[in-house]
Amino acid sequence: MAANTITGIDHIVVGVKSLDEAVDTYARLGFALTPYGQHEGMGTGNHCIMMPHDYLELVAVSPEAADSDLRRRLTKSLETRGNGVMAVAFHTEDGAATHQALVRQGVAAAAPQSVTRSIGAKPPVRASLSMVRLPEDALVGLSAFVAQHLSPDAVRQPGWTNHPNGVVGIDSLTLIVDDPLAAKDAYERFFGAGVAAITDHTVAVHLGDHTIFLCSPDQLTQLHPDVELDRAPKPPAPVAIGLKVRDIEDTARVLAGNRVPFRMLKEGMIRVPPSETLGTLIEFREG
Repeated sequence: MAANTITGIDHIVVGVKSLDEAVDTYARLGFALTPYGQHEGMGTGNHCIMMPHDYLELVAVSPEAADSDLRRRLTKSLETRGNGVMAVAFHTEDGAATHQALVRQGVAAAAPQSVTRSIGAKPPVRASLSMVRLPEDALVGLSAFVAQHLSPDAVRQPGWTNHPNGVVGIDSLTLIVDDPLAAKDAYERFFGAGVAAITDHTVAVHLGDHTIFLCSPDQLTQLHPDVELDRAPKPPAPVAIGLKVRDIEDTARVLAGNRVPFRMLKEGMIRVPPSETLGTLIEFREG
């Protein structure tokens, strides 16, 4: 099984049509963003929101005249769904071992591919990772790959993990799917029996410090009470990111100071609608 080599979510990939708009939007939400990064030879670029053990990647098509699988997938995602979560990278310390484990498991995973990103300038920071792409049918509702960072110190420079809104890590990702119980079986086949739990027709897949929630569209309010999406995506699709913060009151002050519309929930959480985040519901909770 892949569970013995995958330790949780490494990062969530958020596709955007305009990186300039994304930088303005996420800075207003209280995030510190890395300098511009260019995926060498791939025709894509990004800014990242680094946290101590995981991160969000805002990625867009770059002016570079290059073609790649990532550029094609990103272009298709933006055309069909618009801005929002397009993929998840799971973390491993050994990409080759993970690939071998997946092949033995019968998963048609691609061979490890090296990806290098040049970040900033004068001189740029170069960060490389080994990526194992998963087939699209491996996990219901989720385009995914496995990442091993080959230069981990390069991706967390001083100041990059210090966010005014107090964010310290990813907590969860919510997906809407047609049949959560059938999806549960697919996730347990991939990650191992026992990683998923059923509660009131929703499924929680526990991966280290992270949880992936699976629910049908009509059960979304069980996980996110009183939620109102600007537009309801067609399942299967990611719809919400949960983030952990140091102090929820500090987060509220930053959002209010930047005039970001949000709701303070009675559960001690803050919800920011997709209209303010370029397509994805974001919930902050203290933890």
